Amino acid sequence: TAYFCSGCPHNRSTVVPEGSLAGGGIGCHAMVTMHDREVSQVLGLTQMGGEGSQWIGQAPFTDVPHIFQNLGDGTYFHSGQLAVQACMAAGVNITYKILYNSAVAMTGAQDAEGALAVPALTRKLAAEGVVKTVVVTDEPKKYKKVKDLAEGVTVRHRDQLDDVQRELREVPGVTVIVYDQQCANEARRLRKRGKQEVRTTRVVIDEAVCEGCGDCGAKSNCLSVQPVDTELGRKTRIDQTSCNTDYSCLLGDCPSFLTVEVTGEKPKRRKAATPAVLPDVATPSTAEVFLAGIGGTGIVTVNQVLATASLRSGVHTTGLDQVGLSQKAGPVTSHLRVGDRGPANRIPKAGADVVLGFDLLVLADQKNLAVCSPATTVAVVSTSTTPTGTQVSDASAPAADTAELLAKVERSVAQVFTMDALAASEALFGSTAPANLLLVGAAYQLGALPLPASAVEEALGLNGVAVAANTAAFRWGRIAVADPAAFAAAVGPEPVAKKEPRDLLGGSPLAGETRRLTQVRAALLADHSGERTAREYVAVVERAWAAERALGDATAYSEAVARGVAHLQAYKDEYEVARLLTRPELMDEVRAQVPDAGKVQLNLHPPVLRAMGVDKKLRVGSKYRPAFVALAKAKGLRGTPLDPFGRAEVRRVEREIASSHTALVERLSGTLTAQSYATAVAAAGAAEIVRGYEDIKLGNVVKYREALAALGV
Repeated sequence: TAYFCSGCPHNRSTVVPEGSLAGGGIGCHAMVTMHDREVSQVLGLTQMGGEGSQWIGQAPFTDVPHIFQNLGDGTYFHSGQLAVQACMAAGVNITYKILYNSAVAMTGAQDAEGALAVPALTRKLAAEGVVKTVVVTDEPKKYKKVKDLAEGVTVRHRDQLDDVQRELREVPGVTVIVYDQQCANEARRLRKRGKQEVRTTRVVIDEAVCEGCGDCGAKSNCLSVQPVDTELGRKTRIDQTSCNTDYSCLLGDCPSFLTVEVTGEKPKRRKAATPAVLPDVATPSTAEVFLAGIGGTGIVTVNQVLATASLRSGVHTTGLDQVGLSQKAGPVTSHLRVGDRGPANRIPKAGADVVLGFDLLVLADQKNLAVCSPATTVAVVSTSTTPTGTQVSDASAPAADTAELLAKVERSVAQVFTMDALAASEALFGSTAPANLLLVGAAYQLGALPLPASAVEEALGLNGVAVAANTAAFRWGRIAVADPAAFAAAVGPEPVAKKEPRDLLGGSPLAGETRRLTQVRAALLADHSGERTAREYVAVVERAWAAERALGDATAYSEAVARGVAHLQAYKDEYEVARLLTRPELMDEVRAQVPDAGKVQLNLHPPVLRAMGVDKKLRVGSKYRPAFVALAKAKGLRGTPLDPFGRAEVRRVEREIASSHTALVERLSGTLTAQSYATAVAAAGAAEIVRGYEDIKLGNVVKYREALAALGV
């Protein structure tokens, strides 16, 4: 489903305070109605220019005293201003949120016809009778020297939006919030073209500190804040390729965020992305080509490149791009009919000769598979997974089942060639931007595209964007088919001297996956609390294993015990966070994501500062490292009467929950039967519900206890 671009101001501007409702309209902000975003509380839509007028008719017949109304600046200057005036004439209580992003963003960032600058807009609103106007912006400092705002207008930082809305919903009449923040995609375009200053600060999430609670995704609603599966469960990462440097993710209540200043120096690559040149292959004279992918990733551009290649080859071609909310991460499909295939520009049912599946979730939609033929269609598919908007904003949302989606495609086509295009592109180019051309190259090498390779490369040159990288990607895609071993070697992980975890299991009877899980986590627990705690943990898992062995060969219970007990015992208090943030390999991990990383700062908001009234994170640099090293070495104070942090509620709950869960699994192991097995597995695994920091963790502890109560344990 289409979603806001990374860093889009609507991610935050459309949020309303608890207990409030909002009216929807047209424009990018209308996408809140496509998702279950409780923070937006939108009740229906109106036509363009009618935003808010529905409240005139509804207000007398409801006990709701006030609503907010989203309204884009392009729509406001087109006709929405009439609805604002109508609400003033009707005397209803409504707060308009004029989302001022300086672009008609949904259709390509055109200038809004008849637009006024923010100061002139505030004067217009005041003259028409708006009771109060507040300008909310991500850059309040740009208004410091602005003298021509309407009288009484105040300027507030976007972080204060909730406070502003709570204030205005109590003001009778029509009030307005002008939410002034540039369209993120337009800012990205201008930076790429050298017309706007590039931001040199990047955000990196330290995976070791991250709890995978999803709070940063919920706070930012940003598609660049992506869930990722790791050895220790779900974590979160920032996709550096798509990140538009909005920094809203830093509001996540978590100490895992690092801000990195880039140096601008090009780092040395581990391998040159210069593939061998292959001879041409035999290709058909005509073909029906269907493309399916995600909006904003270049699907239409690929279709344009292939059409241009066909044109330069002197072949008649027709095409169709079904873009919808194309730049908004929704499904995009393109049709290309190379050769004289009739007057229509749309591929008929079961008519596709080749399908380029840039995103498996989009391609596997039944209406898209309808163009495929099990007898003739060749599918070239990327198995990369891209999180949906729902997954980003809701940590509990399940990921798509790649195997199931691929099976649907395989049943619909004659031949499938797959590759993890995003991972391969990242390995070869340090960016996922050229990924689509890898699939194009593979399709050509399979003999499915009716175009000479030289024409495709010429078209890439005429397109004029990242020509070298895109041409190299096309050639590497060909090699993926012609020489899979060479391709695998080129995109495989760089050899790293991995430090094997300490073996604290010795002659333990544990075997298989249970042993592996336990060995990894025992080593982590030894670093956290010492070897004695680690060996006690191993003993707990061994007793679960023994009870399980008495019933048969299943290992789900002992695996759940190994994960859950360690997860709760290795809780991340001040000592552990300090240890993780000062580990020697941290800088190498940062540079793996931001190769030209320079100065790194931590973003921390510890409970002791919260208690003193500090309501924002503090950014600290390397000069504080000795203090963190000393704090990490003081972990022996953990849980003792001398522990200065141990009296905090969250620390007391962490200790209690770790102890009670261990006692629970010991009891379950002692009474394990075939009938109680499934319940025991679920109860042992419930420990992984407890994630996050401070209030987020405390909230998840409540959910954990509710889960156990539902299981009757």
